[in-house]
Amino acid sequence: MIRTKVDTLWFRQCCAFHLQFIPDSETLSTLSGLQDSIERDSGAALLRVPTTSLHMTIVTLVNAATQVSIPNDDVWRLKGEKWKEIVEGLVEETPPFDLDLHDVAVSEAAIFVKAEEPPELRRLRSAISHAICFEHWRPTPPRIAHITLFRFFAEEPMPTVNFDADFLPSRVRVESFKLLEERIYPNVEIDILGEPLLRGKHTE
Repeated sequence: MIRTKVDTLWFRQCCAFHLQFIPDSETLSTLSGLQDSIERDSGAALLRVPTTSLHMTIVTLVNAATQVSIPNDDVWRLKGEKWKEIVEGLVEETPPFDLDLHDVAVSEAAIFVKAEEPPELRRLRSAISHAICFEHWRPTPPRIAHITLFRFFAEEPMPTVNFDADFLPSRVRVESFKLLEERIYPNVEIDILGEPLLRGKHTE
């Protein structure tokens, strides 16, 4: 039987660098209602991601758990400006796109709302992964578009998730990202390093 994993980083200090999509206030409010509906009918050991911390990770440039020869903040001091230039350039070449957050799913690590990965997002993630490297580390982006709603504070059988489908956001427009340093996980304390806009043109 698959069991949930305890999130050992929850609300702890960390040092990680990400490119993320932060939903607008209306979408965040809808997602908060979705969290309410899940929590109301669940007896699972849930850690609720704060509404102000909800996000979709496009790619993690430096992971909190990355094991390289120097601390993560030193990696960023060495590479950050160059990586920022590369990432912002690739984002600006990417056209805006829509996300249809159509379902809620559960894994051993989280409960999350998900969408099909649009081709624009897939190409951007691939381009960044090929452009960013330090020692043996390369970004390994997720293969779906998702926003984590809950983590777990105890190990137990994976829960069944019931939710109110009225709180599923549909056709969320993605026109900008945030490049940020995460200081307290999950996105509880962050420092915004850049806010690149998606300016690319769709090809026929």
